[in-house]
Amino acid sequence: MTHPLTPQDCVSAFIKRIVALDREKSPYDKFRDFCEMAFCACAKLTAPTHERAQELEDRYMQIVGTYRDKDTVRTYPELLALAGSAIRQGCDFLGSAATQMEVLNAQVGQFFTPYDVARMLAMMSLQDAGAIIGQNGFLTLQEPASGAGGMVLAAADTLAQQGFDPGLHMLVNAIDLSPLCFHMTFLQLSLRGIPALVEHGNTLSGERFARAWTPATTAFYLHHGRLFPEATRDSPAEAPVMQGEQMVLL
Repeated sequence: MTHPLTPQDCVSAFIKRIVALDREKSPYDKFRDFCEMAFCACAKLTAPTHERAQELEDRYMQIVGTYRDKDTVRTYPELLALAGSAIRQGCDFLGSAATQMEVLNAQVGQFFTPYDVARMLAMMSLQDAGAIIGQNGFLTLQEPASGAGGMVLAAADTLAQQGFDPGLHMLVNAIDLSPLCFHMTFLQLSLRGIPALVEHGNTLSGERFARAWTPATTAFYLHHGRLFPEATRDSPAEAPVMQGEQMVLL
């Protein structure tokens, strides 16, 4: 009888395989490309226009074109499966992989909260989640500096432990200034089935450079009939109206 790999086993296998691929590229470049290509594939599903969907497709193929060894690109879906398996078990997969591969930007003090600490903070912050969900149908979470999305994953796992479905009972707005973090957050929340508007932007200045809805948002909207009111411009649905309290993850 075979047992599924533990999250740490998945992270170790991911790092070992991606480092061994196409040695003409650095581990950072391969990790960045993996995250952006997966982002393009997932974000295309909820692109607000055909033009935006084509932009994502074109960017995906542009990255593919930078690889002389196409076997590397063919291996990326297998690595995505490892990520999905680990995330569904409860972990910050890409945050752990990025930390262990040393691809974070130390010059700007980039550091991801360890998942165990994130779970503890989520359990403390979401003690009243049941009351809010009972009153409004769902709760909303704001993540102003999302990193790889680990805090949101911890919140989702905490809600699940309380008996709620993160795909129906939480709606997230996550923002990060780093393009890589933007892609990592979007990818991890997509793999976990979390409805979210993920933005590449500066929380302090209010600037926004790109945004994308995770695929799970469509089912969320069909169930509740509303999203964030300020996000109607390129929402995957028409005329959403949000009702409910918002919690901020710090």
